[in-house]
Amino acid sequence: MRNIFATLVLAAALLLAPLARAEETLEIGGVGGANAVVWAHYIAEAKGLYAAEGLKINLTYSQSNAQVLQALTAGSTKMAIAAGFSDPMYAFVSGAGIAIVRVDGQVGPYALEADKKFKSIKDLKGQTISVDEAKGTTMVYFVKMLAGNGMTRKDVDFIYAGATAARFAALESGAAAAAMITAPQLFTAESHGFVNLGYDIEYAKDIPFTADLVNRAWVVGHKATAKKYLAAYSKAIQWFYDEKNRAEAIQILLKVTKMSADDIGKSYDLFHKINYFDRSDEVSIPKVTNFYTALHELDPNLTLDVAKLVMRLD
Repeated sequence: MRNIFATLVLAAALLLAPLARAEETLEIGGVGGANAVVWAHYIAEAKGLYAAEGLKINLTYSQSNAQVLQALTAGSTKMAIAAGFSDPMYAFVSGAGIAIVRVDGQVGPYALEADKKFKSIKDLKGQTISVDEAKGTTMVYFVKMLAGNGMTRKDVDFIYAGATAARFAALESGAAAAAMITAPQLFTAESHGFVNLGYDIEYAKDIPFTADLVNRAWVVGHKATAKKYLAAYSKAIQWFYDEKNRAEAIQILLKVTKMSADDIGKSYDLFHKINYFDRSDEVSIPKVTNFYTALHELDPNLTLDVAKLVMRLD
């Protein structure tokens, strides 16, 4: 009888062993705060997709892409999610040991929100606009929007703020006549009486928005960890696109942002309509090149071999 009991105890221990395995902690960085562009991260947390890969994720937000890249390059974070393409490109050509391992947002999710007295982009001539940086990702999109209306950067003035929340604050305070704002805040802006003068995707439909990055020195010995993270993230994106999950997806983002459920619902519908998240696990060199080409038009002094910035984790 004692032998049978011992056998049962051993069998139970073996069954429970995987559950008792310690989770590996992964430090990652993001811009601003909880918002729609990192929706997949919060889905992966809520649905236990990270935990299923044996990961515990610590996400630290910074107020600009530049700060996210500084932390990643220094090694205080190991990966970065939803990072606008501009800063990684400049950081890489300056010698930063980083690499793109996934295209995240494959199109721009921005609207140009403005004071209601403005009826078109052309009306903004001589006004102050809030974008991220002088050579930043939202500037790339905004320049395309200006060009589509027969204007250039010389026709407006700028104030710079790295996160949507800060640009929205500039708009609400009157410091900016218009601002490049993403969801859900763009819908909040409209509920506050601001007007949408157009989406960036109307002018730049083939230019991707964000990438997931790694610290090159770290990933050499941790490819398995990075791949597990990306596997969970990809599953979260697939889950997002299943429309039967719409109500739950809204509740997941509502819990972390405390924003309007109606605005989050509109964000979900917008992201589906524009096919925002890239469903592919493979980094598309042509997509990354599309952004580089647009950035190079903005800054002809920038020279980059896009293929060297991309890393495959096979």
